[in-house]
Amino acid sequence: MSHCEGTDLTGRGRTELIESTRKQTVDMATSGRLYSAAAERNRGPILDVLRPRLSEFVRKRGKAANVLEVAAGSGQHAAFLASRLGRDSVVQAWHPTDLRVETKSVCAWVDEEEAREIVRVPRELNASDDEWPSNWRSEEITHIFVANLCHISPWAATLGLLKGAGALIPPGGSLFVYGPFMVDQAHTASSNAAFDESLRARNESWGIRDIGAISVEAGKNGLILTEKVQMPANNFTLVLEKPE
Repeated sequence: MSHCEGTDLTGRGRTELIESTRKQTVDMATSGRLYSAAAERNRGPILDVLRPRLSEFVRKRGKAANVLEVAAGSGQHAAFLASRLGRDSVVQAWHPTDLRVETKSVCAWVDEEEAREIVRVPRELNASDDEWPSNWRSEEITHIFVANLCHISPWAATLGLLKGAGALIPPGGSLFVYGPFMVDQAHTASSNAAFDESLRARNESWGIRDIGAISVEAGKNGLILTEKVQMPANNFTLVLEKPE
């Protein structure tokens, strides 16, 4: 089965979610959908970043993008973004993944957004695993999208994400990374500094990452930080491109 086909599938919970960034409530009895208030707020601004950049890729290449989403969580981003970018004919397929996939929730959101023709069935992906790109070469992925992973995971996950993206996406493709980041080793807001402190108190391997450090590691894997787009609530979307 290559597409979400209803909501009768099961999946394991993603234990890495924390309340302060991806607060979720569940009404499994009526919808099967996990709900993230953060995803609800940021999905529109993220769409505004992805749409023109993917449209430009399509204009140059003459074919729609094939997007892999890492850390898809509830599936809200996958369903919302894929439905709209699919209608724009700039995305032909959207592949949601997570460390432990919430298949039932993802497919329920896909049904809600009427995005079955675009969103593929969720699959497990551990960004820290050096071998993960080898499982995706046959899918001809052109772009990768991830939201709120880097600060709620060990640094090794970010390194694995960058290494995998550099190996997987083709020249002209991009990695889009959304979340809070430091600039020149400084927080962009006092609220981010407090959030960073709370993250490290929960898990010493977590924390808000510096854009400069990500840019350096991206460069080691053939990616160039071309844009750091300021987003609402003191977040950024980083655009890392594979040069042609």
